[in-house]
Amino acid sequence: MCRGEKFWARFLVIALAVLVVSSALLVQQIHLPSSQPSEDMLQAGDIIFVDLYKGWCATTYWDHTAIYVGDQDIEGGQSSAGMVEATYSGGVVRTPLWAFLERDDPAKMAVRRLRDVPSREEDIQKAIDYALAQVGKPFDFTATATIPWKVNEANLHCTELIWRAYKAAGIDLDFDDGLLLYPDDIYYSSKLRPVGES
Repeated sequence: MCRGEKFWARFLVIALAVLVVSSALLVQQIHLPSSQPSEDMLQAGDIIFVDLYKGWCATTYWDHTAIYVGDQDIEGGQSSAGMVEATYSGGVVRTPLWAFLERDDPAKMAVRRLRDVPSREEDIQKAIDYALAQVGKPFDFTATATIPWKVNEANLHCTELIWRAYKAAGIDLDFDDGLLLYPDDIYYSSKLRPVGES
């Protein structure tokens, strides 16, 4: 590598570092409305957004998303209210609602719900069916490097799971239609409305 190439390589690394740090500082200054989800307020198909790091995510305010699937049969023939989410340790998993809420307490959370559309109930059921069918798939670890692509369905990050679930129902929740998909891209979708915010 010649001297000029080394200069530009260093310049790009430094510029990227400055961008990530400044973006983290800006995101940390944002204060969005939140709610404390409960089984009573949730409806099947609702999306829960979680701020685990108190605004310190480098690229987005919300750090995690999951879809509420309502009461679904689980092992042993029992029924339990639950979430489907993509996690680092388990890939795409079905998590009981109580465990999801307890695990992330006292994180700030927000709930978004699909607005009224002509075939709303059918669309929500398609999204839930898609999400449940993904259980067992691996997590997309490129998302941890702030590169949450939406180009590979073989492994999924949390936001991609939600986006693909609703996309399977013909609803694109990505508000900016970019190549990357962050939780805020879904949070700000005009196709969703807030639920129970204070």
